[in-house]
Amino acid sequence: MDIKQLRSFVTISETKNITKAAALLNIVQPAVSRQIHLLEEELGVELFERGRHGMHLTNEGKILEGYARRALKEIESAKIELTSSDSAIKGTINIGILGSLSELLSVALMRIIKKKYPDVNLKISVGYSGHLKEWLEAGDIDLALIYGSVSSKFLEVQPIVREKLWLIGPKTSELKYDQALSIEELSEHPLILPYAPHRLRTLIEQGFNRENKTIIIGAEINDINVQKQLVIEGFGYTILPLVSMKNDLQQKIVKVAPIEHKDFTREVALALPNTRHISKLVHTISQEIIHCSKIAVETKAWLGGEWIGK
Repeated sequence: MDIKQLRSFVTISETKNITKAAALLNIVQPAVSRQIHLLEEELGVELFERGRHGMHLTNEGKILEGYARRALKEIESAKIELTSSDSAIKGTINIGILGSLSELLSVALMRIIKKKYPDVNLKISVGYSGHLKEWLEAGDIDLALIYGSVSSKFLEVQPIVREKLWLIGPKTSELKYDQALSIEELSEHPLILPYAPHRLRTLIEQGFNRENKTIIIGAEINDINVQKQLVIEGFGYTILPLVSMKNDLQQKIVKVAPIEHKDFTREVALALPNTRHISKLVHTISQEIIHCSKIAVETKAWLGGEWIGK
């Protein structure tokens, strides 16, 4: 198995056609066919189903595709790092950011990186913490800001910010910014929450269970923007970190109240993969993310954030 074979395999999986793949790779069609034949022979499996409507991955081909893409990406990263000068930071990096932080950090990061590292192509993927962990472990993203403070076999986690969770209600509610609520008081409000086993949902359920209280489910939505809109329109309440409601608070279209319970806090952490080499590019940009986050906390732009990083 070599790089040329993997490139041919991935290109055919994208184009579903050997002729088109050969044109993209700038080699003759018989050469591409031979590379796939040798790859299938070495692995002892068929990677494609050949038919009138093109070439489609078999189940074995689908398994190989993820590994092949990651291998080619790692090789390209190594090539960039080895051929760059000592001071050059360049290449493509994909950062994962929590939905609640995307508005706060995405533009600021883009501004800093474009100014300091003009040869870096920054990609930002927004998602829930569980999805970001999966993408990071799979190699789809290079680093991420996630919830959680415990490292694992696959991820090295560095906590940087602690957040409290708040009850968010419509502007017609009687919530007060300086009046904390107990779990018993929370249990009186219909809540718009993400589906289980979403990490936030699990945390909330644990808090209610400790106090032997039952959650009144108003709606279950796995989209933070829809959750907020339903609250704004008076369909119920939700529980989120204050930073996710920054613009809504400025527009005075919601009211909020702190929650008086130790379980209703969580830590934002920088996560890096344990299973692959951390390039100079990834290390450099990870430090910029930490610096950008610290500034956001110190300037109060990160509402409700407490700096706990080193």
